[in-house]
Amino acid sequence: MTSLSRRRFLGASSAAGAVAALTTAAHHAQAPDFPQDPDDAAADPGAGRVTVAGIHRPKSLDPGVATDSETERIVRQIFEPLVGIDHTGSLEPLLAQEWEVSEDELTYTFTLRRGVVFHDESALSAETVVQNFQRWGRLDDLYGAGNLSQSVPLAFPTVFGGFMSDPECVLESVEAQDDRTMVLTLREPVVYLLQALTLPAFGIASGEVLVDRDPGLVSRSPAGTGPYRLVETDTEGDSQVRLRAFDQYWGATEGPGEVIVRPLPRSFDRLRELQRGQADVYDLITADNLRSLVQSGRMILQRDPFSVLYMGFNLDHPVMSDILVREAAARAVNRPQLVERLFLEGSRPAYQFTPAALSVHSETALRYDYDLSEAQELLAESDYDGEPLDFYYPIRTTRSYLPQPEAVFAAIAADLTAAGFTIRPRPIRWDEGYLEQVMGDSSRALHLLGRNGGFRSPHAFLGPLFGQQTREFNFHDADITDLLNEARAESEEEPRAELYREAADLIQEQLPALPLAYPISGLALNSRVTDYPMSPVLNERFKKIRLRQG
Repeated sequence: MTSLSRRRFLGASSAAGAVAALTTAAHHAQAPDFPQDPDDAAADPGAGRVTVAGIHRPKSLDPGVATDSETERIVRQIFEPLVGIDHTGSLEPLLAQEWEVSEDELTYTFTLRRGVVFHDESALSAETVVQNFQRWGRLDDLYGAGNLSQSVPLAFPTVFGGFMSDPECVLESVEAQDDRTMVLTLREPVVYLLQALTLPAFGIASGEVLVDRDPGLVSRSPAGTGPYRLVETDTEGDSQVRLRAFDQYWGATEGPGEVIVRPLPRSFDRLRELQRGQADVYDLITADNLRSLVQSGRMILQRDPFSVLYMGFNLDHPVMSDILVREAAARAVNRPQLVERLFLEGSRPAYQFTPAALSVHSETALRYDYDLSEAQELLAESDYDGEPLDFYYPIRTTRSYLPQPEAVFAAIAADLTAAGFTIRPRPIRWDEGYLEQVMGDSSRALHLLGRNGGFRSPHAFLGPLFGQQTREFNFHDADITDLLNEARAESEEEPRAELYREAADLIQEQLPALPLAYPISGLALNSRVTDYPMSPVLNERFKKIRLRQG
C-alpha cells in the first residue's frame, strides 16, 4: 500500500507559488483599544470580506517595537514605510515617490508623494516623517532601556548601529528640507539601507499620535497611511482583529473591503476553520495537516525559505559557558532527521545562520554534523556532571521557523539525552511572554527560537543575533561586530560577502547558538480566494488578495 507523502504535495500544489515575538516594550505600549466603528452595522459580510486564520493577536501596534511576525502582519496593513517591495522582491516607491543617494552613499534625499493622508485625516509631510525617525531613535528613552533589553533587538538600532544617543549610531541627522523633501545623513555608509527601510518597523505614523509623554498612544490609536485602518478588536472570545479599507487611501483600491484576522495558535484549529468555511486563508501549514488539505483539494502556496530556526545557548550559565558542552550539544542533534520528520518539503538542515539564497556561506566555517559517539566523548571531557539543564521552548503557537514546537523540542531533547545530557523541559506559552522569560531567566541553559529575514541582506540575520550583546545568548565578540560593521559600509558585493563569511567562521567557532533548519512555510486558501501576495520576507499586503468574482 502506497502512503501519501505529507511533505511532497506542498511544492506540487503551489500554483501561485512563490515568489518573529512581541517585545517587553510592547506590553508597555499597551494593547490596542479601538472604539466601535459607527458604520459597523453596514459592513457587508459577503464577498468583500476575507478572514485570515493567523496565530496570535498583537499586543502592540507601535511599528517601532514590532519584531514579531504576527504583529508585523497587522502593522503592514495600517502603516507604510517610505520604500516598498514589488512582487519580484525589488524596491518600489511607497510613501517616497522617488529618492536620490549621494555618490559617497552618506546622504539620502526622499521626495514624498502628494495628497497622502493619514487615517486621522492629517496630511503626510516631511516633518512628520522626521518626527517618526527621531522617535525611533529614542525608543530606549521612551520605553526604558531596561525594558527593551528583554526583547530581541529592534529594527532601528540593528540597522543604524544603535539608538541616536549611542556613539555607535551611524545616523547623523534627519531633516525636512521642505514640506515634501526629507534628508537622511549618515556618518558611515549603510549599503542595505533602502532594503531595510521596507521593514514594517519603519512604517510612518501620524504626528498626532507621536506624543512623548504617552508613547503607547501610537498603539492604542494607530493612524497610518495604509490601505486598511483598524476598526476594532474583540475583547472576548478569540480576540479577532478587524481591518477595513481606508476610503481616502492614495493608491489603488483593489482588494477586500474588510479583513478579519483570527488568532488561532493551534494548527489544527486553523485547519478546522478553513475546512468549515469560517476562514479563507490558513497560514503556517504544518506537515501533520497537509494530507487533509491535499485530499480536500485546497490551493496550497509556499514561501521561499528565508528564515532560520536555532537552538540558543546561555553563555552565562555555568555549564553552557563550556565550549566542550556546546560542541557536544551541536554534535548530538540529528538535523537531517529532524527536518525530514517535522518540516515541510523544501526545508533544509541549517549549518550556518544565513539562508543559501544570500550566497555568503563560508566553506571554512566549522560544521557540526551529527555524531553521537563524538558528542558523548566531548561531554565526557567536559566538567558537566549530569545536572538538569533548563530547556525553554514555546507551546500553543506556530512560527514560520518553528511549525511544531512541542514536537521539535521532543526530538532535540531525545537526541541530547542520548548523548548524556539531562534535560529539564520548560514549556511556556508564546502569548504568556515566552520571549521575555527566555531573555530574563538566568537559570536558562538552552532555548528554541528563530529569525525571519526582513530584507534581503545577511545583516538581517547576523546583525540582530550577533552584532551586539543581548540577553538571549549573553555573548558578544568585538571581532564579529567589527566585521559586520565593515560589511555594512562595503559597497562592493564580493568583498562584503567575504566579510560576512569571516563573521560566520567566528560564530561557528564560538558557538553561541546552533542553527537547525531553513524552514519552508506555506498557507492554504479556500475556493473564494484566487490569489494571495506570498513573500519570503513576509511583506504580504492584504490589498493584493484577490477574490473569485460572482
